[in-house]
Amino acid sequence: MTTPPRLFVVTATASPQAMILRRGPSGQVATLGWNRDTDEITMGQWLKGRIYEHRCDLSPDGAHFIYFAGTGQRWWTAISRAPYLHALYFLPQDSTWQGGGAFSAPGTFWLNGGSGPAPETRELQQDPDPQAFPHSTDGFHLGDLYATRMAQRGWTASGTRYDTRLEKPLSPNVSLIQTIAIGSKKRALVSSAFGLFEPKTGTETAVPKWEWADLWNGALHVATGGVLWRAKVDDDEVTLTEPIHDFSEMSFEAIRAPYDRG
Repeated sequence: MTTPPRLFVVTATASPQAMILRRGPSGQVATLGWNRDTDEITMGQWLKGRIYEHRCDLSPDGAHFIYFAGTGQRWWTAISRAPYLHALYFLPQDSTWQGGGAFSAPGTFWLNGGSGPAPETRELQQDPDPQAFPHSTDGFHLGDLYATRMAQRGWTASGTRYDTRLEKPLSPNVSLIQTIAIGSKKRALVSSAFGLFEPKTGTETAVPKWEWADLWNGALHVATGGVLWRAKVDDDEVTLTEPIHDFSEMSFEAIRAPYDRG
């Protein structure tokens, strides 16, 4: 039986645009753009390597993507035009310690772990405050970078670092819960785990097959088994109702970003 690809979504804070990271087979990841208003999916690029999803961000307008990636032999932080990966800004690194970054509300970019050279293109502006976000080795250790980014998107955080618990109400009777899993089977070493919480009863139910979930304009979207779904929230129950896109039948292809002049 073929293992389905794993999906993770990075959303913009002031735009319907989102970036889908499709992982699989091992050592390969594809990026795709997703308009959450129209459900249009746009192919980006493939990478033979790993993109570290908890250290990525999409600019508020959805135009630029900052990410940390590596091949096992080399690692780097880059900023691209979404949904592509070709770097407008490139910062090589010698390990997986820190790297990646985030975007502030005005759209300026921030580098996790320190500062870098000024961008050569005017379309990118570096945040003048090096402490705009908490620095972290992997998004959690030594700093709550991922939780801070999720707070920008309406999640309420409690706990810190690997014990972070993120909560977002779906209805008066049920909330979406996101926690951090370490070493889960068939997942990355550090991955997001989801569940449903009923505040009135204190009941919490894990949903281990969900790889990503979030709200957009009142609609719940869920990624599981290589498929992006629209879900229905009914009182205290959540049902997957309509597939938006199935990413299973995809394979590596060399794609050149339209702005790559090299």
